[in-house]
Amino acid sequence: MKQRYLLLMVAFLPLFAQAGLLNQVLSQVQHANKNYPQFQNGDFRLSHQIMSDKDEGLWVPSMKSTFNYFDSHPSRVESMLMYGWDEGAWGDPVVYYDFEYNAAGLVINSTMNVTMESEMVPFMRTESVFDSQNRITRHETFTIDFMDFETWILDSWIDFEYGSNNEFEIYSWDDYEGYDQYYHSTFSYDSSGRITEEISSVSMDSENWTFDTRDLSTYHPQDNSTGADFIAYISSIYGSTFFLMDWNIPILVASDTSYLWEDGAWVPDYRTIWEYDGSLRRIRVDDDNWVTDEWVTEYKTFYTYDANDNLTNSITQYSYAGTWEDESKTEYFWDSYTSSDDLVQEVIPAIEIKAWPMPFSESLNISTTAKSVGTPQISIYNSRGQIIREFTGSDQITWDGKDSRGRDSANGIYFIRAKQDKASAISKVIRVK
Repeated sequence: MKQRYLLLMVAFLPLFAQAGLLNQVLSQVQHANKNYPQFQNGDFRLSHQIMSDKDEGLWVPSMKSTFNYFDSHPSRVESMLMYGWDEGAWGDPVVYYDFEYNAAGLVINSTMNVTMESEMVPFMRTESVFDSQNRITRHETFTIDFMDFETWILDSWIDFEYGSNNEFEIYSWDDYEGYDQYYHSTFSYDSSGRITEEISSVSMDSENWTFDTRDLSTYHPQDNSTGADFIAYISSIYGSTFFLMDWNIPILVASDTSYLWEDGAWVPDYRTIWEYDGSLRRIRVDDDNWVTDEWVTEYKTFYTYDANDNLTNSITQYSYAGTWEDESKTEYFWDSYTSSDDLVQEVIPAIEIKAWPMPFSESLNISTTAKSVGTPQISIYNSRGQIIREFTGSDQITWDGKDSRGRDSANGIYFIRAKQDKASAISKVIRVK
């Protein structure tokens, strides 16, 4: 039950303009237990992270996320696996994400697969469109039709319409409990092009609009970001559904205050306050709610870094009966790598694997290409790392989905490993029957 709750929490993060564009982006950074930062600097990449909850004075693990990177682009996330904590141990993966990029390194597609009844099945998919300046222009979210698991249903979309001087408007739509709901956001900017105000309106027919929310933002005195920086940043993280955002965003926001439109007036709702250290690292974030006639802090999040300026953990506390108690913690683990190893795409590996169709149902075609002459050994592993089938004697095979004993394999994630001489390659595939 706990795994399903965590799964839903991850799947339905706030993604659209009605939440306040600047606020929603920054809130993903603020709440580290709902965020997957990618790098802190050019020599490190995130290996995995562990989320825990405080229970009777002890930290109890709840979710672990691991990250896989492209060989040709060691700093670019290829896929992400999420595991739930079950009876004192990490279970099988409950969520699997993979990402597809364009030539500029921006995510154009992402697919979320989840474990249901011990089988990995497709659940959610996103598509993003960018213009010639690599600015995001449209983002769409789909969920699978659980009646046939082959049809994707459009759940929501968001359009960015750009004007001059890095100004833009946002229109979005979602299916709210079977009804159309449209949103429109307009922005005000300061002399540097930074967003200072966002006003969002809501409509049920895209013609008759009413005010919905208002967000006011202020910035740290040493912030030197511009409107172009913000557009570049949201374009880099929106397509990945916020799961691959960098921790060091190019914006030092001091506060963000949200209002609701009620009875013809803007009424305070909640605000977020950011605190920075001398190195301009975020070290604390307060979440305040408007109660009666004053701001009351309900949550505090504290951040800790290592000697390399990599985030090591974040701890969120909540106010209970006048005292502050720990609620959740996220620990971050980093790998060191040399940024010069971030190779160009033209580098040809010693051996390559192609597998289709993806995902597959009954059979999977596997083809390998190698620099050296010979035939590879092709092995297929399940998500636990157990080998279930091996092939030799050909660089092109068809796997019928059965193991070495002729038993049909279950839905889920599989790994194909091709080895020839000293060269090897690994590819991930998904079976959905």
